[in-house]
Amino acid sequence: MAAKEKKEIFGIPPDELGHFFESIGEKRFRAKQICKWIYSHDVFDPMAMTDLPMALRDWLSENAKFTLPEVVELAKSEDGAVKFLLKLSDGELVETVYIPNPEQKRHTVCISSQIGCKFGCRFCATGMMGFRRNLSSTEIVGQLYIARNYIRDTGNQLTNVVFMGMGEPLDNLDEVLRAIKVMLSDVGFGLGHRRVLISTIGIPDGIEKIIESGLKPKLAISLNAPDDQIRAELMPATKKYPISSWLPLVPKYAEYSRRWVTFEYVMFDGINDSLIHANELVKLIKGLPAKVNLIPYNEVDGVDLKPPDRRMVLRFQSYLLANGIVATIRYSKGKDISGACGQLAAKSVMK
Repeated sequence: MAAKEKKEIFGIPPDELGHFFESIGEKRFRAKQICKWIYSHDVFDPMAMTDLPMALRDWLSENAKFTLPEVVELAKSEDGAVKFLLKLSDGELVETVYIPNPEQKRHTVCISSQIGCKFGCRFCATGMMGFRRNLSSTEIVGQLYIARNYIRDTGNQLTNVVFMGMGEPLDNLDEVLRAIKVMLSDVGFGLGHRRVLISTIGIPDGIEKIIESGLKPKLAISLNAPDDQIRAELMPATKKYPISSWLPLVPKYAEYSRRWVTFEYVMFDGINDSLIHANELVKLIKGLPAKVNLIPYNEVDGVDLKPPDRRMVLRFQSYLLANGIVATIRYSKGKDISGACGQLAAKSVMK
Protein backbone atom coordinates (compact mmCIF):
# COMPACT_ATOMS: atom_id res chain seq x y z
CA MET A 1 0.00 0.00 0.00
CA ALA A 2 1.35 3.42 -0.95
CA ALA A 3 2.21 5.73 1.91
CA LYS A 4 -0.28 8.52 2.57
CA GLU A 5 0.79 11.82 1.01
CA LYS A 6 1.71 14.30 3.70
CA LYS A 7 0.18 17.77 3.79
CA GLU A 8 2.58 20.50 2.63
CA ILE A 9 2.73 23.43 5.06
CA PHE A 10 5.66 25.50 3.78
CA GLY A 11 4.91 28.20 1.22
CA ILE A 12 1.12 27.92 1.60
CA PRO A 13 -0.81 31.18 2.23
CA PRO A 14 -1.90 31.52 5.90
CA ASP A 15 -5.57 31.98 4.98
CA GLU A 16 -5.48 28.78 2.94
CA LEU A 17 -3.84 26.90 5.82
CA GLY A 18 -6.45 28.32 8.19
CA HIS A 19 -9.26 26.82 6.13
CA PHE A 20 -7.43 23.52 6.05
CA PHE A 21 -7.02 23.37 9.83
CA GLU A 22 -10.71 24.15 10.24
CA SER A 23 -11.49 21.22 7.97
CA ILE A 24 -9.67 18.83 10.33
CA GLY A 25 -11.35 20.23 13.44
CA GLU A 26 -8.64 22.68 14.54
CA LYS A 27 -8.86 26.42 15.10
CA ARG A 28 -8.14 28.60 12.08
CA PHE A 29 -5.60 30.74 13.97
CA ARG A 30 -3.27 27.74 14.32
CA ALA A 31 -2.13 28.49 10.76
CA LYS A 32 -0.75 31.88 11.79
CA GLN A 33 0.99 30.37 14.79
CA ILE A 34 2.70 27.77 12.62
CA CYS A 35 3.67 30.34 9.96
CA LYS A 36 5.28 32.50 12.62
CA TRP A 37 7.36 29.56 13.82
CA ILE A 38 8.51 28.82 10.27
CA TYR A 39 9.22 32.25 8.79
CA SER A 40 10.13 34.26 11.89
CA HIS A 41 11.86 31.65 14.05
CA ASP A 42 13.11 29.10 11.47
CA VAL A 43 11.48 26.28 13.42
CA PHE A 44 10.33 23.30 11.36
CA ASP A 45 9.99 20.66 14.09
CA PRO A 46 6.32 20.63 15.21
CA MET A 47 7.37 19.40 18.65
CA ALA A 48 9.27 22.66 19.16
CA MET A 49 6.19 24.77 18.36
CA THR A 50 5.40 25.15 22.02
CA ASP A 51 2.22 27.25 21.79
CA LEU A 52 0.44 24.51 19.82
CA PRO A 53 -1.59 21.84 21.65
CA MET A 54 0.24 18.53 21.88
CA ALA A 55 -2.42 16.75 19.83
CA LEU A 56 -1.81 19.11 16.91
CA ARG A 57 1.97 18.76 17.25
CA ASP A 58 1.56 15.00 17.10
CA TRP A 59 -0.67 15.33 14.03
CA LEU A 60 1.81 17.59 12.26
CA SER A 61 4.70 15.25 13.05
CA GLU A 62 2.83 12.36 11.46
CA ASN A 63 0.96 14.04 8.61
CA ALA A 64 2.68 17.28 7.57
CA LYS A 65 5.82 18.19 5.68
CA PHE A 66 7.86 21.38 5.31
CA THR A 67 9.74 21.22 2.01
CA LEU A 68 12.76 23.42 1.34
CA PRO A 69 15.06 23.39 -1.71
CA GLU A 70 18.65 22.24 -1.34
CA VAL A 71 21.45 24.68 -2.10
CA VAL A 72 23.62 22.93 -4.71
CA GLU A 73 25.87 25.87 -5.47
CA LEU A 74 26.36 29.42 -4.30
CA ALA A 75 28.27 31.68 -6.69
CA LYS A 76 29.46 35.14 -5.66
CA SER A 77 30.03 37.91 -8.18
CA GLU A 78 32.75 40.52 -7.95
CA ASP A 79 30.01 43.17 -7.82
CA GLY A 80 28.32 41.61 -4.77
CA ALA A 81 25.53 39.67 -6.46
CA VAL A 82 25.02 36.08 -5.31
CA LYS A 83 23.43 33.31 -7.38
CA PHE A 84 21.88 30.25 -5.75
CA LEU A 85 21.56 27.04 -7.73
CA LEU A 86 18.81 25.13 -5.93
CA LYS A 87 17.69 21.52 -6.22
CA LEU A 88 13.98 20.81 -5.82
CA SER A 89 12.42 17.67 -4.38
CA ASP A 90 12.15 16.00 -7.81
CA GLY A 91 15.78 16.76 -8.67
CA GLU A 92 15.05 19.70 -11.00
CA LEU A 93 17.27 22.76 -10.68
CA VAL A 94 16.27 26.41 -10.40
CA GLU A 95 18.22 29.65 -9.98
CA THR A 96 17.69 32.60 -7.66
CA VAL A 97 19.78 35.78 -7.46
CA TYR A 98 20.43 38.15 -4.57
CA ILE A 99 21.20 41.69 -5.76
CA PRO A 100 22.58 44.00 -3.06
CA ASN A 101 22.55 47.77 -3.40
CA PRO A 102 24.09 49.04 -0.14
CA GLU A 103 24.12 52.66 -1.32
CA GLN A 104 20.32 52.68 -1.57
CA LYS A 105 19.90 50.19 1.30
CA ARG A 106 18.10 47.82 -1.07
CA HIS A 107 18.54 44.07 -0.81
CA THR A 108 16.61 42.49 -3.65
CA VAL A 109 15.96 38.82 -4.44
CA CYS A 110 15.23 37.84 -8.04
CA ILE A 111 12.85 34.87 -7.99
CA SER A 112 12.06 32.22 -10.62
CA SER A 113 8.49 31.11 -11.30
CA GLN A 114 9.11 28.25 -13.77
CA ILE A 115 11.81 25.81 -14.78
CA GLY A 116 12.63 27.02 -18.26
CA CYS A 117 10.19 29.08 -20.29
CA LYS A 118 7.90 28.37 -23.24
CA PHE A 119 8.06 31.84 -24.85
CA GLY A 120 11.53 31.60 -26.40
CA CYS A 121 12.71 35.21 -26.31
CA ARG A 122 15.71 35.35 -28.62
CA PHE A 123 18.00 37.05 -26.08
CA CYS A 124 17.19 34.96 -23.00
CA ALA A 125 19.14 31.93 -21.78
CA THR A 126 16.10 30.60 -19.92
CA GLY A 127 14.11 30.56 -23.15
CA MET A 128 16.83 28.45 -24.76
CA MET A 129 16.18 25.75 -22.13
CA GLY A 130 12.66 25.20 -23.32
CA PHE A 131 9.85 24.69 -20.81
CA ARG A 132 10.07 21.96 -18.18
CA ARG A 133 7.41 22.76 -15.60
CA ASN A 134 5.80 25.34 -13.34
CA LEU A 135 7.00 25.91 -9.80
CA SER A 136 4.65 25.52 -6.85
CA SER A 137 4.17 28.26 -4.27
CA THR A 138 6.22 26.07 -1.93
CA GLU A 139 9.14 26.10 -4.39
CA ILE A 140 8.81 29.83 -5.08
CA VAL A 141 8.72 30.76 -1.39
CA GLY A 142 11.58 28.31 -0.73
CA GLN A 143 13.84 30.38 -2.99
CA LEU A 144 13.04 33.52 -1.04
CA TYR A 145 13.49 31.81 2.31
CA ILE A 146 16.99 30.58 1.40
CA ALA A 147 18.04 33.99 0.05
CA ARG A 148 16.41 35.90 2.93
CA ASN A 149 18.37 33.91 5.49
CA TYR A 150 21.60 34.46 3.55
CA ILE A 151 20.94 38.21 3.51
CA ARG A 152 20.21 38.15 7.23
CA ASP A 153 23.45 36.30 7.93
CA THR A 154 25.33 39.18 6.27
CA GLY A 155 23.78 41.62 8.73
CA ASN A 156 21.24 43.04 6.26
CA GLN A 157 17.50 42.76 5.72
CA LEU A 158 15.52 41.66 2.68
CA THR A 159 13.79 44.71 1.17
CA ASN A 160 12.50 43.73 -2.29
CA VAL A 161 11.40 40.76 -4.36
CA VAL A 162 11.27 40.75 -8.17
CA PHE A 163 9.80 37.99 -10.31
CA MET A 164 12.45 38.42 -13.00
CA GLY A 165 14.12 35.03 -12.79
CA MET A 166 13.45 31.94 -14.86
CA GLY A 167 10.03 31.71 -16.46
CA GLU A 168 7.03 33.92 -17.22
CA PRO A 169 5.19 34.70 -13.95
CA LEU A 170 1.84 35.32 -15.63
CA ASP A 171 2.02 31.85 -17.20
CA ASN A 172 2.03 30.39 -13.67
CA LEU A 173 -0.01 33.09 -12.03
CA ASP A 174 -2.04 31.05 -9.54
CA GLU A 175 1.09 29.77 -7.81
CA VAL A 176 2.82 33.16 -8.07
CA LEU A 177 -0.12 34.86 -6.35
CA ARG A 178 -0.18 32.21 -3.63
CA ALA A 179 3.52 32.81 -3.02
CA ILE A 180 3.01 36.58 -2.92
CA LYS A 181 0.38 36.14 -0.20
CA VAL A 182 3.05 34.49 1.96
CA MET A 183 5.51 37.28 1.16
CA LEU A 184 3.02 39.97 2.17
CA SER A 185 1.61 38.29 5.28
CA ASP A 186 2.62 39.67 8.66
CA VAL A 187 3.29 36.05 9.72
CA GLY A 188 5.20 35.40 6.48
CA PHE A 189 7.87 37.77 5.21
CA GLY A 190 6.01 40.96 6.09
CA LEU A 191 6.72 42.76 2.81
CA GLY A 192 4.56 45.61 1.50
CA HIS A 193 2.89 45.48 -1.91
CA ARG A 194 5.34 48.07 -3.26
CA ARG A 195 8.24 45.75 -2.34
CA VAL A 196 7.12 43.01 -4.75
CA LEU A 197 7.38 43.34 -8.53
CA ILE A 198 6.16 41.04 -11.30
CA SER A 199 7.89 41.24 -14.68
CA THR A 200 5.99 39.92 -17.70
CA ILE A 201 6.11 39.82 -21.49
CA GLY A 202 2.58 41.23 -21.39
CA ILE A 203 -0.24 38.71 -21.10
CA PRO A 204 -3.56 40.61 -20.99
CA ASP A 205 -5.60 37.95 -19.19
CA GLY A 206 -2.89 37.65 -16.55
CA ILE A 207 -2.79 41.39 -15.88
CA GLU A 208 -6.58 41.38 -15.51
CA LYS A 209 -6.34 38.43 -13.15
CA ILE A 210 -3.90 40.25 -10.86
CA ILE A 211 -6.39 43.11 -10.64
CA GLU A 212 -9.16 40.65 -9.77
CA SER A 213 -6.98 39.05 -7.07
CA GLY A 214 -6.88 42.16 -4.90
CA LEU A 215 -3.08 41.92 -4.63
CA LYS A 216 -1.16 44.97 -5.80
CA PRO A 217 2.41 44.08 -6.75
CA LYS A 218 4.30 46.51 -8.95
CA LEU A 219 4.16 45.59 -12.63
CA ALA A 220 6.94 45.66 -15.22
CA ILE A 221 6.32 44.81 -18.88
CA SER A 222 9.13 43.75 -21.23
CA LEU A 223 8.57 46.07 -24.17
CA ASN A 224 12.02 46.04 -25.84
CA ALA A 225 10.86 47.66 -29.07
CA PRO A 226 8.58 50.50 -30.19
CA ASP A 227 6.59 48.34 -32.64
CA ASP A 228 5.38 44.76 -33.09
CA GLN A 229 7.65 44.03 -36.06
CA ILE A 230 10.93 44.58 -34.20
CA ARG A 231 9.49 43.15 -31.01
CA ALA A 232 8.42 39.92 -32.72
CA GLU A 233 11.99 39.40 -33.95
CA LEU A 234 13.16 39.52 -30.35
CA MET A 235 10.09 38.05 -28.67
CA PRO A 236 8.08 35.56 -30.75
CA ALA A 237 5.19 35.74 -28.27
CA THR A 238 4.43 39.20 -29.70
CA LYS A 239 2.49 37.43 -32.44
CA LYS A 240 0.08 36.14 -29.81
CA TYR A 241 0.29 39.13 -27.51
CA PRO A 242 0.84 42.24 -29.67
CA ILE A 243 1.49 45.55 -27.96
CA SER A 244 -2.09 46.64 -28.65
CA SER A 245 -3.45 43.70 -26.64
CA TRP A 246 -2.03 44.85 -23.30
CA LEU A 247 -1.09 48.54 -23.70
CA PRO A 248 -4.64 49.75 -22.79
CA LEU A 249 -4.29 47.89 -19.48
CA VAL A 250 -1.34 50.05 -18.39
CA PRO A 251 -3.43 53.00 -17.11
CA LYS A 252 -5.94 50.57 -15.62
CA TYR A 253 -3.23 48.75 -13.66
CA ALA A 254 -1.56 51.99 -12.59
CA GLU A 255 -4.87 53.29 -11.24
CA TYR A 256 -5.58 49.97 -9.51
CA SER A 257 -2.16 49.64 -7.87
CA ARG A 258 -1.57 53.40 -7.44
CA ARG A 259 1.90 52.95 -8.89
CA TRP A 260 3.30 53.57 -12.33
CA VAL A 261 3.98 50.60 -14.57
CA THR A 262 7.58 50.06 -15.70
CA PHE A 263 8.45 49.35 -19.32
CA GLU A 264 11.63 47.27 -19.51
CA TYR A 265 13.57 48.05 -22.66
CA VAL A 266 16.54 45.75 -23.27
CA MET A 267 18.84 47.51 -25.74
CA PHE A 268 20.62 45.75 -28.61
CA ASP A 269 23.25 47.15 -30.92
CA GLY A 270 21.74 48.15 -34.25
CA ILE A 271 18.29 46.71 -33.53
CA ASN A 272 16.37 49.01 -31.19
CA ASP A 273 18.88 51.61 -29.99
CA SER A 274 18.69 54.52 -32.46
CA LEU A 275 17.05 57.90 -31.99
CA ILE A 276 14.47 56.81 -34.58
CA HIS A 277 13.49 54.02 -32.21
CA ALA A 278 13.52 56.45 -29.29
CA ASN A 279 11.16 58.77 -31.17
CA GLU A 280 8.79 55.91 -31.98
CA LEU A 281 8.88 54.84 -28.34
CA VAL A 282 7.94 58.35 -27.21
CA LYS A 283 4.97 58.36 -29.58
CA LEU A 284 3.86 54.94 -28.33
CA ILE A 285 3.92 55.57 -24.57
CA LYS A 286 3.78 59.35 -24.04
CA GLY A 287 1.04 60.25 -21.58
CA LEU A 288 0.87 56.80 -19.99
CA PRO A 289 1.44 56.45 -16.22
CA ALA A 290 4.68 54.59 -16.85
CA LYS A 291 8.45 54.89 -16.80
CA VAL A 292 11.14 53.22 -18.91
CA ASN A 293 13.97 51.10 -17.56
CA LEU A 294 16.74 50.86 -20.18
CA ILE A 295 18.77 47.65 -19.83
CA PRO A 296 21.90 47.18 -21.97
CA TYR A 297 21.79 43.58 -23.21
CA ASN A 298 23.73 41.00 -21.19
CA GLU A 299 25.38 38.64 -23.64
CA VAL A 300 24.38 34.96 -23.68
CA ASP A 301 26.53 32.18 -25.19
CA GLY A 302 25.34 31.17 -28.64
CA VAL A 303 23.23 34.28 -29.25
CA ASP A 304 24.29 36.65 -32.05
CA LEU A 305 23.23 39.86 -30.31
CA LYS A 306 25.41 42.61 -28.88
CA PRO A 307 24.81 45.40 -26.37
CA PRO A 308 24.96 48.96 -27.72
CA ASP A 309 27.79 51.36 -27.05
CA ARG A 310 27.35 53.15 -23.71
CA ARG A 311 27.09 56.48 -25.54
CA MET A 312 24.10 55.16 -27.52
CA VAL A 313 22.36 54.19 -24.29
CA LEU A 314 22.94 57.62 -22.77
CA ARG A 315 21.78 59.36 -25.96
CA PHE A 316 18.61 57.22 -26.03
CA GLN A 317 17.91 58.06 -22.39
CA SER A 318 18.50 61.77 -22.96
CA TYR A 319 16.03 61.79 -25.85
CA LEU A 320 13.34 60.15 -23.71
CA LEU A 321 13.94 62.56 -20.84
CA ALA A 322 13.83 65.57 -23.16
CA ASN A 323 10.42 64.38 -24.38
CA GLY A 324 8.89 63.99 -20.94
CA ILE A 325 9.45 60.25 -20.45
CA VAL A 326 10.92 59.16 -17.12
CA ALA A 327 13.83 56.89 -18.09
CA THR A 328 16.50 55.17 -16.01
CA ILE A 329 19.38 52.89 -16.98
CA ARG A 330 19.90 49.58 -15.24
CA TYR A 331 23.30 47.97 -15.54
CA SER A 332 22.75 44.40 -14.35
CA LYS A 333 24.85 42.84 -11.63
CA GLY A 334 26.17 39.28 -11.63
CA LYS A 335 27.38 39.02 -15.24
CA ASP A 336 30.51 37.12 -14.22
CA ILE A 337 28.39 34.38 -12.61
CA SER A 338 25.74 34.30 -15.38
CA GLY A 339 23.33 35.84 -12.92
CA ALA A 340 22.39 39.02 -14.81
CA CYS A 341 19.08 39.76 -16.52
CA GLY A 342 18.44 37.13 -19.22
CA GLN A 343 21.33 34.85 -18.25
CA LEU A 344 19.65 32.33 -15.93
CA ALA A 345 19.76 28.77 -17.24
CA ALA A 346 19.88 26.52 -14.14
CA LYS A 347 23.39 25.25 -14.61
CA SER A 348 26.60 25.33 -12.64
CA VAL A 349 28.92 28.28 -13.18
CA MET A 350 31.85 26.83 -11.25
CA LYS A 351 34.92 25.99 -13.31
